Formats: sequence, C-alpha cells, structure tokens
Amino acid sequence: MPLEPAQDSDGAAYSADATHRLERTYERAKEWREITNSADAARVHPNSSLGADDRLFTVVPTSHLAWHGISHAVDHLDMYLNVLVEHRMSFAIAPQSLARSGLLGAAHALWLLDAPSRPERQLRGLRIAHEEWRNERNAYQKLIDSHQAVAGMKGLVDMRTEWMKRAITAGESIGFESRDVTTKPNDTDLIEEVIDRYEPHVPSEPGDMSLSATYLLMWRILSGATHGYRWAVLPQVTFPDADDLDAKSPDVGGYLTHDEEQHVLAVEGLALLISRAFDLYDIRRAPHNVGLAGLNCGMVS
Repeated sequence: MPLEPAQDSDGAAYSADATHRLERTYERAKEWREITNSADAARVHPNSSLGADDRLFTVVPTSHLAWHGISHAVDHLDMYLNVLVEHRMSFAIAPQSLARSGLLGAAHALWLLDAPSRPERQLRGLRIAHEEWRNERNAYQKLIDSHQAVAGMKGLVDMRTEWMKRAITAGESIGFESRDVTTKPNDTDLIEEVIDRYEPHVPSEPGDMSLSATYLLMWRILSGATHGYRWAVLPQVTFPDADDLDAKSPDVGGYLTHDEEQHVLAVEGLALLISRAFDLYDIRRAPHNVGLAGLNCGMVS
C-alpha cells in the first residue's frame, strides 16, 4: 500500500532532515527538467572540446549521446520524486527501477565526457552508438525473419546496418580496430569506472563501507530489483515476531518495507552524478578559452 512520505514503513514519522533533503532534491530535479527542455542548454560551441569530439561522427555526435544520458537521468529522478514528494506516495520496489535507469543514464554521460583523451571519448561514443543500432536492428530483423514486418522495416534494418559500418570506419580512422568499436559497453563495468573516478574509496570509519563501495552495492541491488530477482528485495523484508501471529496469517513470511533512508540514498546518489554530468557538459561545450578558465585540472582537451 502507498505510504505518506512523512512516515516510514513502520508508521514512524520521517525526520525533518530527510523530508527537507528529499524536497530540496526535488526542487533541483524540477530545475534540471527545465534545463533539459532547453535547446540552448544542449548547444555545443564549434570551438569547444565537445565540438571537436563531435566532428568525428556527425551521424550521432558524442554530445547528443551525453545529453541524452543526462536527460534520461533527470526524467527518472523527476518522476521518482514527483510520486514521492508531490503525490506523497511511497512504494517498496518500483522506485528502484527508476533509480537504476537514472543512474545508468547519468553514468553514460559522465563516461562519455570524462575519458582521459579525445580519441577515447570518441571511441566510447562510437561504442554506445553501435550498440544502440545493433539492438534496434536486431529487434526489427526478428520481425522480418518471422514474416511479421510492416512496411519500411527492411529499410530501417539496412540503414542501421550502414550506420554500424560507418561507426567502425570512424573508429579505424583514429587508430582503433573494428573490435574496439563493436565491443558492447558493460553496464556494471561502466558504472564502476565512473564511481571509481568520482567517489572516495576510503571508509570514513574502520569497518564501514566507503562511498564508492556503497554506490556499487546500491547499483547491484537496484539492478537485481529491476530484473525481478528476489534477493535484491530481501533486505527490505521485515519478519514479524512469530509469537504475535497466527500460523495461518499471510504475514508469517514477512512483508516488504520502505523507509526514508532508502529513498534519500537513492535520490541523492543519482542527483550527485547528474550534477557532475551537467557541470562537465557545460565545461566541454563552451569555447576553449571559457572552458579552460572554469577548469584547471587538465581535463579539457
């Protein structure tokens, strides 16, 4: 049953701090929504780091893929918090799918924008584009093979196949081999690389998990829940005292819970990656003199 966000799963009132943090993140999500709806916010200056990245493969420039990742993440965060804060409804499992998809979108953007060199950034864009087209082409080809294709579907398959070939050619033009472009990005490896780049690895206290380890565990739990695996939601199962239950009670096996800590961790973790993706996109899309003035650690090239 949906719960008021002012209560946790045991009926206790949410803390004022948790409520404030969720509401504050929701305000940021609404601001980000307005930004992602603006063409000006996505526009890349031709004399910029990202503009130079884009010139290799104009069919789907790196900036388009990065901006899509940011927009994808914002959309999922906004929906998560709209239900939780605006409509005052909390669910035990479904929000985990929203958080996972948002984390992956933000991580894609950061992975594309923050590779150590231009060729590597361009290669990452080609890999994502190639994998998208492979998935799309295979979906249509399956219908063609089963004689259920509609008009125009064969043309789409041929076009996606051609674009995949162009992506390979583009990769070869900057020194990579075909297999470098056609290697599918692994979501978990990608998430780990981004989190390792940005989050502390040292626990704040002996025996605790570092923030990096916490995010990686959260990613795996969110993935498990999204794919419908039972193990991922078992930590949310509360088992009542057997002495208080009749043996035939439907509650004897435990029931799912959801509380403020889970919500705060999920939305703040996602918001952090989105914020960093926005910052890096703005730096890379600006003319070189502006971008370099905003960054003094050698990331822009």
